[in-house]
Amino acid sequence: MKAITNCLLLAAALILPSCASKGAEMKRKSLTSAEQKSFLSRRTSGAIIGSFDSYSSLLYALNDVAIYTGDESINMTTLNSSFPDFYKPTWEELFDTIARQTKSSWKYDPARDFWVFAPPPRPMPFELTLAPGWKVHDEGPYIGYQPSIAPVGMDVYMLGHYSSTNKEEEAALFGRVKEALAVQFAKPFQKDVSPKDMTDVSVGKLRALHFQGAGPTGIVWRQWVIVDSGSAFAIVSAIKSEHEKEILPDVLKMVSSFKVLSDVSETRQEAEPSGRENK
Repeated sequence: MKAITNCLLLAAALILPSCASKGAEMKRKSLTSAEQKSFLSRRTSGAIIGSFDSYSSLLYALNDVAIYTGDESINMTTLNSSFPDFYKPTWEELFDTIARQTKSSWKYDPARDFWVFAPPPRPMPFELTLAPGWKVHDEGPYIGYQPSIAPVGMDVYMLGHYSSTNKEEEAALFGRVKEALAVQFAKPFQKDVSPKDMTDVSVGKLRALHFQGAGPTGIVWRQWVIVDSGSAFAIVSAIKSEHEKEILPDVLKMVSSFKVLSDVSETRQEAEPSGRENK
């Protein structure tokens, strides 16, 4: 599947000018508000690959969906999929993931029938209490937390949103997603790892799948994978043994303070065909 996607991406990039560079030339029929909502609820492939520029060509070639940005830093950002192979995200979930990785927000442009990505970034979907003396840096798909005595300490990865049309099946879906993501993060430290090698633990009021392993450079790897209200996160920590005493207590305190902000409103606008924007 990955090889096929790579071939399609290359073909699209060679044959089609990207939507980002063709912006003003394309004439397309705009969607009504009802049509926008219908489109955003439909499901599509979660295979995200290449730069925003090349991926926009792939979506246009395969789906006749036009995503656009006028921001060169967004255009050149390399995208990756966080969705497990078995999951097909809605277009809304796909766009949210692209926005998170490119530090942008998205909205519909009815004049061109484009889904436009631009600053500012979407609001953070979580919060935690920062340990004294630690610094924070936003890397797009993850937020890094750095102590004063080491280059890395803890990261929080935002791994997309998941949903099901069958509410009775959502709990099972969320559990399956949690296990798949936990295995994905743990594999570099234990090739044959499975959910059986992990423990179900409390993270504040949430439940997480926890794994700990040794890295090849003498670090201790810890991870906590959470799926709450459909939003998935991986909290990871890599600490050298000589720094354990100083760094680990701060990491554990920050992990225990982690909260999912399920009521955060998205930085997104839907526009009517007339061009009037509704927040």
